[in-house]
Amino acid sequence: MAGRYGGWARGLRRTAVALAAPPLAAALAFAVARESAYGSLGDWGFFLGGLLLPLVLLGVHAALAARRGASLIALSALPAGLGAVLALASVGHGVLEDRGVEISCLVLKVTEHTETESSMDAQGHWTSTTRTSYDHRLGCPAGGPEHLDASWRLAKEGESLAVVHDPQGKVSPRAAGDVHGRGLRTAAEVAVGAAVLLGLAGAIREAYGQRRRGPRGPAGR
Repeated sequence: MAGRYGGWARGLRRTAVALAAPPLAAALAFAVARESAYGSLGDWGFFLGGLLLPLVLLGVHAALAARRGASLIALSALPAGLGAVLALASVGHGVLEDRGVEISCLVLKVTEHTETESSMDAQGHWTSTTRTSYDHRLGCPAGGPEHLDASWRLAKEGESLAVVHDPQGKVSPRAAGDVHGRGLRTAAEVAVGAAVLLGLAGAIREAYGQRRRGPRGPAGR
């Protein structure tokens, strides 16, 4: 009886962790990002607490689940991590929607940067990924940004560009049509919801598997 009770308690605890880990990771990322944008938290605190810590915690959660064979719970860390990153990014967009100022700037120069990253998979095959970014040097009214980075060319040299910037300088400026606070929050909620469903399915699968195996006797310990 004690073994059965302990098994149910362990199963409930694992289920609770599987359901709570995704929203808690996203909430941590969101809270740290807000403190950075509206409070006094510095860049290192933002990076360590808002990005690195949630992903590390989800990685540990996935590793523990994989170690005991709960593959679905381990897999739920992927959409959970995506949800945390989206929640983090949504804060910057939300700040621009909240207190951002739209100004018109002149594009002085556009510099294209191309980076190629190579990686090897488990079979020894190399793959290369090329990423291109554009640095727009701007001539803005006093208090405006001096440059704007984007993954595509926003305007040609000599053209005007509508830019939304944070007067407090705590979040990066963006092109006026590239502010999506509500959309990013919705995407984060969808990703976290998918992670919770995967975690629930994994917990049910794990509990069913343990029930089929039954309690271990002294010889099986």
